[in-house]
Amino acid sequence: MARLHSMYHFKTLRTRLLVVFTGFSVILITVFLAFNVYSFYQGLLQYVKEKEVTAVEKVAELMTVRVSRQEIVLRRITPRDWNEAIKDSLLSVGDEEERNEILRQEQRLRAYESSRRNIPSRVPPPPASLSKLIALVDLDKRPVFGDIWSGEGVSYFPIYKEDKLTAYVAYKPSKSLFAKQEKEFIQHQVVGYLVISAIALVSCLFIAWWLANRISHPVMLVANGARKLSAGKYGINVELSESESKLKDEIGQLVKDFNYLSKVLEKNEESRLNWSSDIAHELRTPVAVLKGEIEAITDGVRPLNMNSVDSLKEEVEMLEKMISDLRLLTLSDAGALDYQMESVDLNSVIRQTVVAMEPLFKKAGLSLKYNLRGKPRVIHGDRARIKQLINNLLSNSLKYTDAPSDVVVSLNSQSNVQTFMIEDGAPGVPTESLSLLFDRLYRVDKSRSRSTGGSGLGMAICKNIAEAHDATICCSHSNLGGLKVSIAFKN
Repeated sequence: MARLHSMYHFKTLRTRLLVVFTGFSVILITVFLAFNVYSFYQGLLQYVKEKEVTAVEKVAELMTVRVSRQEIVLRRITPRDWNEAIKDSLLSVGDEEERNEILRQEQRLRAYESSRRNIPSRVPPPPASLSKLIALVDLDKRPVFGDIWSGEGVSYFPIYKEDKLTAYVAYKPSKSLFAKQEKEFIQHQVVGYLVISAIALVSCLFIAWWLANRISHPVMLVANGARKLSAGKYGINVELSESESKLKDEIGQLVKDFNYLSKVLEKNEESRLNWSSDIAHELRTPVAVLKGEIEAITDGVRPLNMNSVDSLKEEVEMLEKMISDLRLLTLSDAGALDYQMESVDLNSVIRQTVVAMEPLFKKAGLSLKYNLRGKPRVIHGDRARIKQLINNLLSNSLKYTDAPSDVVVSLNSQSNVQTFMIEDGAPGVPTESLSLLFDRLYRVDKSRSRSTGGSGLGMAICKNIAEAHDATICCSHSNLGGLKVSIAFKN
C-alpha cells in the first residue's frame, strides 16, 4: 500500500516537474564542475610543463655562456659549473618557493664553510626540483652529470661554443609534474569548486521546487475544477493567489479559459433547463386546448359541427408548426441543416419574396413599401434559406404590426457589405427586450403572440440562418414606431 502511495505521488505533475528540474540541475552542475576541474588541471599542467622547459632552455643557455669562457674550456666543465647553471636557471624562471629554497641552501653552505675554513670548498648540490629531470650529456649522448635514462620522451637542448655544438642538456619530464605547493593549490581549487557547486545545487533545488509549485498548483486547481464540471457542478471558478492571478503566460490563460468555460456551461445548462421547461409549457397549451374542446364535444357541451372541427384543426396546425420549427432549429444547431451555397442575387430574392407577400399585407391593412430596382447585389449563399429568412421577418411584421401602418423594406450597398432592413410600425419593443428577441420561445407579449399563432422560434431560426451565411443580424427601434431588423451580408 505504501508503495502504491509513493507511486501515486511520483505520478503527480509537481513531483515529476521537481524530479526533472532537479535532475537537469544536477547534470548541469556536474558537467560544469567536471569541465572546470579538468580545464583548470590541464591549464596548470601545461603551465608546469612550459616552466620546466623554460628552465631547461635557461640551463642550456647558461652552459653555453660558461663554455664560451676561456677558463672553462681549459679545465673543462666541472660539477660546480653544472650545479651553478641549474641554480641560476631556477633563480631566473622558478617560482618563489624554489628561489627561497636555493637561497636558504646557499646560506647554510656559506655558514658551514665559514665554520670550517681549513676544509676545501664544497660543491653546492643542485636544486632537487630540476636536477632529477635533466642531465648533461656529450655529443654521443653519454652522461657527464646526472642520471642515465632509457626509454622515450627524452628531449635534447644543444650547448654551443663559438657556433659549434659541444654538448646537450637532456630533459625527461617527470611522471609527477606537480610539487607539494602546486598539489595543495589544486586541492584548494577543487574544494572551492565543490563548495560553489553545492551552493548552486541548493539554489537550483529551491528554484526547482518554486517552479514546480508555480506550474503545478494552477494546473491542479483546474483539474479539480474539471472533475466538478464533469459531475455537473457548473459555474465554479478557479481562485488563484494574488501572485498567481497576475500570470500572463499560458497557465494564466488556461485558468481564464477554464473560468470562462465554466460560466458558459452554467449559462448553457440554465438555458437547457429553461428550454425544456418552455417547450413543455408551449406544447402543453395547444394540447390542453385540444383536450378541452374534445371533452366538450364528447360531453355534449359543444356540438360537433364545422366550427368545432375548424377550431380543432387550427390548434393542430399551430402544434404542427411549433414541432416543425423545433425540428428546424434542432437541425440548425446540430449543423445538419442543408445549405446549397451558390452565387445569389440578393436584390432579386428580396424582390420576389416581397412581391409574393404584398397581397397579404394589403389584406391586413398594411402598406408594404420597397424600392429594389437596380443592379444585382451578388452574395454567396443558399437561395431557399435566404428566402425563408426574409419570409420569417416579413411574417413577423405582418403579425405584430397594428393597422394602418407602413412596413418598409430596403437594401443598402456599402463597401463589401449588403445590408437588408425591415422597419415596421407600432407597437414597438421595449429596449430591454431587443437583445432577447433571438432567444428561443421568447415573446414580448406572450398572450398576444399566442393569439397570433407565434411559436417564439422564428427569430431564433432567422439568427441561425444568418450566422450560417456569415452575416450579422440585429434589432433596434424603428423610426416608424415599431421594430427595425438589419442583416449585413458580405459580398
